[in-house]
Amino acid sequence: MTTHGFVNAGDLLKAAETARGLGGEVAFWHLYRRWGNYAFAVLEAALQLGVLKWARREDGKTKVVYALGERGVALLDMTGDLRPVEAYVYRGRLRLQTPLGTFEAELDPGHLLSIAYKLAEALGEDPRRLAPKVKHAAERAARGARGLEKWLLTSRP
Repeated sequence: MTTHGFVNAGDLLKAAETARGLGGEVAFWHLYRRWGNYAFAVLEAALQLGVLKWARREDGKTKVVYALGERGVALLDMTGDLRPVEAYVYRGRLRLQTPLGTFEAELDPGHLLSIAYKLAEALGEDPRRLAPKVKHAAERAARGARGLEKWLLTSRP
């Protein structure tokens, strides 16, 4: 908890991603445009935890910016390579392994989209970014199914 209130951990990750996307530095106004007054709390928590650090840029005039801190770099490295969804076919059923556990799903867009939205809500991600990953993992698993498993998977009503 900061003096401005509670901060979601996912927002610290988004602040670090914003800094990385802008060349390693982010001005306060970028954060303020994104979150409004909540940016004060995010920035305070990011500074306390070492995700961002205070910096100054001298290019004609002095400008205060927040650079990516050591913990921010480590946080982005840890989350960058993780795959949130792995899929496989077992006994004719499609199973999705997620950070929240293993789910059985049908190989149709409605079921896959539902799982993507639930997973995105729990992980604090954008469902539009996560849905193609879920679909791709499921399709890859279905293509890799062999023999009777493939027939059982595709013959469901």
